Amino acid sequence: MSESLSPTQVLAGLLLKQSLADYVAEKRNAVPRWPWRLIATQLAADTDGQVDVTHETLRQWYGSAEVAA
Repeated sequence: MSESLSPTQVLAGLLLKQSLADYVAEKRNAVPRWPWRLIATQLAADTDGQVDVTHETLRQWYGSAEVAA
């Protein structure tokens, strides 16, 4: 991802102790592949509700990186 990170992405990285991009990539590359909606739900759980974004937001942020890979 070439653009700068949003405050939400930065917060998620701090709370997860890894970049949100890496977190999402791990889930999307898992077998079976995690759907965007489940990743969004798990992200909220893993950050104790401090990072609560929609599945569409995650798809918009990281969907193009997935296609490129």
